[in-house]
This record gives sequence, C-alpha cells and structure tokens, in this order.
Amino acid sequence: MKTKRFLQLTHAMCEQAVLEAFDKKWFRRDYLATVEKYGGVSRAELSRAARLNDWNPRLEVVNSIALEMEQRVEDLVEGETDDLDLEPVSVFYRIDGISMKRRELSNCCPMHQAFGHLAVIGLRPLLRAKLLPYQFASIPGKGQIALKRQVERWLRRKSLGIQHAVKLDVQGAYAHTKQAVVMDILQREIPGATWLLAVINCLLAMAPGEGLLIGGYLEAWLFNLVASYMLVKVLSYAKTRRGASTPFVTRSGSYMDDLVLLGRRWADIQSAARKLTKWALAELGLTIKTEWVRVDFLSATEEHQRRHLTGAAKGCPGLDMAGYVMHRTYTTIRPRIFLRARRQYLRAKEDVVRQGYIPVWRSYKLVSYNGYFDWTKSRAVMETLKQQKLFKAAKLSVRVTAQRRALKERLAA
Repeated sequence: MKTKRFLQLTHAMCEQAVLEAFDKKWFRRDYLATVEKYGGVSRAELSRAARLNDWNPRLEVVNSIALEMEQRVEDLVEGETDDLDLEPVSVFYRIDGISMKRRELSNCCPMHQAFGHLAVIGLRPLLRAKLLPYQFASIPGKGQIALKRQVERWLRRKSLGIQHAVKLDVQGAYAHTKQAVVMDILQREIPGATWLLAVINCLLAMAPGEGLLIGGYLEAWLFNLVASYMLVKVLSYAKTRRGASTPFVTRSGSYMDDLVLLGRRWADIQSAARKLTKWALAELGLTIKTEWVRVDFLSATEEHQRRHLTGAAKGCPGLDMAGYVMHRTYTTIRPRIFLRARRQYLRAKEDVVRQGYIPVWRSYKLVSYNGYFDWTKSRAVMETLKQQKLFKAAKLSVRVTAQRRALKERLAA
C-alpha cells in the first residue's frame, strides 16, 4: 500500500539525519558554528574528544540538533510557522574542468543539509520502490564504475543482441525540473505523508528559481525519482506483430542528466527516443536535446580484426558515458579525461626528476585519476607513463603530508 511508502517522523530519524549530514564535516567552519550554537561544544572540545576517540560530545550535539529539528517540523505541520527557519541558499559559479562549462552550484547551511537528509530518510521506502536498478547517479553502491560494468555486461550478453544505442541529454536537468512537478508526484504517491510533504515543500521553495538546487542532497534523489518515470515510460514502448509484443528498447539506464537506450534495431530505438521526448516535455516539462549521440556497435569478431591496426583505424564505435567509452569487447577512457590525466602524469614525472618528490596538490590529482586506468584497457599507456610508480609516489606524498599535519595538531594541543 502507498501508506507504507514513507516513514513517520521519530527522534531516531532526526539523529540519523544529523549524523549523515555532519559526516566528515565536523571541523568545517559553518558546521562548527552550528555545533556550538545548538550543542554548546567548542572546536577545542571536539578536537580533544577526537584525539581520545570519545564520541560523547558529538552524540550530545547530535541529540540537541535532532531535538531542534523535531520541534521545527512539529511547528511547521501544526501551522505555527511557515518555514523551517533556515539560512538563505547562496549560489556560486564554477568552471567545469572537463567541459569548461560554467556551472551554477548552491551552498546550503548545515541545518538545511540535515533537513535534506531527514527528508531522504523519510522517502526511502518510496525511493526503494520507484528507482530502477539501472540508475547510477548519486545512489550508494552505484556510480561510474557500476554503470560501466553494467553496460559491458549488456553488450557482451549475446542473448540480448544489442546492436545500437543512443545517448540522450536532458537540457538543464535540475534547473528545468519544476518544483510543482516534483510535489505533484510526491502528493500522488504518498498523500498521507503530511510532515514529509511539508518539509520537502519548504526545502524546495528555498531554491533561487523554480527548479531544483544543483548540489543539494535531497534534490539529487528527487531528480532520480523523476528520471525513473522516464525510464519506465521508454521501456513500455513496444510494437505488436502477429500477436507478439516486441519492446523498442532492450535495455536503458541513466547517469545524471544522461539517458542511454540500447536495442537491436536503430529504427525502434529512434521511435522510442522520439516518443520519450514528446512525453517528457508534455508530462514533466523537461526538454531532451535534439542532438542525439548514436552508436552502432561492431561485433566481437570485427573488433578483434582491428587489433593489429594502428592509429585511428584501430578505434571502434563506443558509448561515451560517465567518463568511459564502452565498446563491445573493451573499455577506454573518455578522450578529454585521458588528456588531462596524461598531462598530470607527465608533469609529475618532471617533478620527480627536478625535486625528487611529487607536490601534494598534484598527488591528489594523480590519485583521483588512478581509477580510470585501473578499470580500462590502458596497460600500454600505463607502462609508457610509468603510471603505477608515479601513483605509489603520489600516495606516499599524501600519506606523509597527512602524518605531518596530524603531528602538528597533536603538538599544538
């Protein structure tokens, strides 16, 4: 029943939300201010307790903030207040290092983040029922690697017979997902969740525009919920011949604002993409860009025949998504990401020759790029760049810096 698709508000839920929101953020300036305001614990007391592995001060803070959250939600539901009394959301801009696009991001106060986690906890039964296994963004246990491995399984599973794919991009996904559309979905799915609908409505109303905040914890889950309706819709498209129903799309998945449709015939995939574009605009108010990325996969035999070639002739068509390019028999790194990673490894090699070590700021970059080499067909370029040796040197640099910082903090205390 739909009444079971949300959780009632409890003190334990509020404490869990605070613990999740404050995880690895306890010593940030704004979080310390919140801790001191509601818990009466100073930075010195938190540092002393952390060195002694004493969780009692943090648990006292968690209990105090949870009580404050409970009181605000009760006041909101009973009509004594119109909002949750949160600080305004600040917006800042950042250049995407890969696409060089200017991204608008949001900065929410710690209490806003805690209420966002509380709302997601309350929504978990609904999210568990609605989200599909093939949604990979902002979901624990999923991500880029999970998407890559799943697409590889689909392409190499002969019974599916996947020959073509198309990648669709939702234009301004978060900004163009209207708050009214999200609230209509929630009110239809969980009409009895009074406290949860009130909290989510207040959090969404704090966005500068009519869409979802980019960078919000709750907003990421809500967009996944909206995307699940698009995936369910596209999988429902089918044609009937001689009494047998054949789906247009064999498999589909999503990552952030990207949707991928895979199937046997390009005409069927094209028809499904057109129908989905019209439906998304009419029902959800979302525009899917007209610039589709079509991929016509080669067979395993055809890809093996190209292995002896060199240069561009060796390349095979692949699905470029989530930082990887998935082919039938192998996976490579997205070209723009590879160029950035290669540049950092070449400069790190120069640092080792000139200084004898890798600066810690560059070490973090090398460590972050290591996963792309581990999960792709990159053995030859790894040997050329001495990637593993430089990666170990980068880890050493990070470890030594962390040890020195910890020693300095202990001496200062």
